[in-house]
Amino acid sequence: MTRPVAFSSKPNKTGTGTRLVAVAAGCLSLLLSVSAVIAEESPERAKDPAYGWVLYNYHQGEAFEALTLLDVARERGGIRGHGDYPELVEGGLMLSYGMTREARELFIRLLEDEYGRSRVTLAPDVRSQAWFYLGKVFYLEGDYHLAYENLQRVDSEVLEEADSELHAEWLYLRAQLAMISEEFSDSAGGYETLIKSLKHSGPRAHYLNYNLAMADIAADDFTAAQQSLQELISIMDAESPNDDLISEHGALLDQSRLSLARLYLRDGKFDEALTLLGAMPLDGVFSDRGLFDYAVAAAGQGEMQRALDALNALSQRDLFLPWREQVPYARGYVLEQMDKPREALQAFTLAAEHYENRGEELVADMQALTEENLMARLHFHRDSDEIITDSYGRLRVTPADFGLSEVLATEPFQQALGELNGLYRMQALLAQREQQLGTFETMLETWRVQRARRSQEAGIELEQQQPDEWIEAQKAFRADIEAALAEEDAEFFMTTEQKALKARLGKVAATLAQLPDDQRTVRQRKKYQRMKAYFDWSVANDYGVNRWAAQKQLRELSSEMEQLQTQRSDIEQLMAGDSEHEELASRLANNAAEVQSLKVQVDEALAQARNILISRLDHALEQQSSELRRYRVASRHAQARLADQLFRAGKSTEAAND
Repeated sequence: MTRPVAFSSKPNKTGTGTRLVAVAAGCLSLLLSVSAVIAEESPERAKDPAYGWVLYNYHQGEAFEALTLLDVARERGGIRGHGDYPELVEGGLMLSYGMTREARELFIRLLEDEYGRSRVTLAPDVRSQAWFYLGKVFYLEGDYHLAYENLQRVDSEVLEEADSELHAEWLYLRAQLAMISEEFSDSAGGYETLIKSLKHSGPRAHYLNYNLAMADIAADDFTAAQQSLQELISIMDAESPNDDLISEHGALLDQSRLSLARLYLRDGKFDEALTLLGAMPLDGVFSDRGLFDYAVAAAGQGEMQRALDALNALSQRDLFLPWREQVPYARGYVLEQMDKPREALQAFTLAAEHYENRGEELVADMQALTEENLMARLHFHRDSDEIITDSYGRLRVTPADFGLSEVLATEPFQQALGELNGLYRMQALLAQREQQLGTFETMLETWRVQRARRSQEAGIELEQQQPDEWIEAQKAFRADIEAALAEEDAEFFMTTEQKALKARLGKVAATLAQLPDDQRTVRQRKKYQRMKAYFDWSVANDYGVNRWAAQKQLRELSSEMEQLQTQRSDIEQLMAGDSEHEELASRLANNAAEVQSLKVQVDEALAQARNILISRLDHALEQQSSELRRYRVASRHAQARLADQLFRAGKSTEAAND
């Protein structure tokens, strides 16, 4: 008898179990909804725009983008005005992205100081709920030691007062851990005490009782398992669940009936099994299994017609799962037991043909098995461009080929399919990042070309201004002034008016030199001498003022020339190279190289995930093929046996007639 999977080991039922995504969503919901996460009053609106963008991306379901924004904000000095709140959100985002170890370290850093003492800045109810969610994540990952360690940090009274539903789930997880190992039992009565505490908590106590029965089966204590299942069915039959729990209640009840019926079949208690299986609905989750086990029980009891009716009803079902490949052979067997050899021969013949055809289909499927071929046989449910996940974090997918249904429902296949989809999303993200980097490269190249053109234009304009000639002229002016200062040459520092007056006096002197010496010219020459003497005196008298004015102009000219030389040097340096552009180009090249490296790693991971997915499906198809070969051989043997039996019977009839 195949042992039913306990609810605690794999979340393949509806109910209290959740996967990592659901836990992270619950943790983030806690962090975003509690009004007093830190000692200071939580703000009604984001004081830091970066924090607002983080929350926006979280609510859009973009955990990676939100984490990236938090990292960027940290590099720029952190988020201001929100205390430890952003780090708590970051921990929840890490959980939703599968970074459980990093999230644990972050929570411990926030929840405890360096000495392991609880931080007083965090509200007690938030602290307990954070430890609960962290423990639940490790439980779902199968790390029971860390799960136990974190769940033990929860304050029971505080959690129960804050959220009674979470408190019940906390008791449930502790009971599951206690059931796994005695080292996780911290109460006198172990999981039994915890089950009693969960008596009025809805379906959780029923799940624990069912898993306890499965543990008894694993320990070969079938009597205790039967007793536990009988008590569980009796209790659930007497209950009237709420509307939102009817479906879950009915599924667990049918699973319990089916498990107990198989224990009855194991012990040959066919009447009890028939009674139990007859109470199962024909449209329930386990109706197909129930019908087949009903046929087995009826055949064991000798009621072959009832067994045949059940098998016929099962044969009419549209969904043909691999485990039901035994139905065609079972029909032939039941007909043979009903002493209907001709009908049995026909049933075995049809069964052999069916197994032959199915075997050929499976061989063809295995030979043509590729990722594209597999994905074409799966229909993914989408919301816009995103694949929808269920409450356990699994991809919402239905098979176009019903033969894949049972394989698709297995946890390893679902895990491989989810990893493959996650890697494809990462590949698409890297392709987008590569495209963005290509855009940046185009922008930088455009910037470089434009800068080169502007540099060329600036160089031409600079040459047109003839800066070297101006520099040489300024040097000559300085040399002349310094020489005049050394010689105290007053005439050198004359003003423009004085220079004009000197020129006029020179013309007068030249004119007087050409005139004859008479009384009139003598008077004119004396007058000229007086004017020349006065001019020389005024020049000598204004020497200091004129010298200061010339030196001032020289200083101003020197200052302007220094500025000109500085600007010219800056322009030439800019024309020679752009350090900012080179830095950006270097960073862009490093990012491009990093993206290429990540692309290679993702491609390798994709190839590995693809191989794992295909190999798991190939292994499942090989198992189906092996089962089909066994049934085909058995059908052929039964066909030959019945054909020989009918042939001998026909010969005997002919001999008797002769």
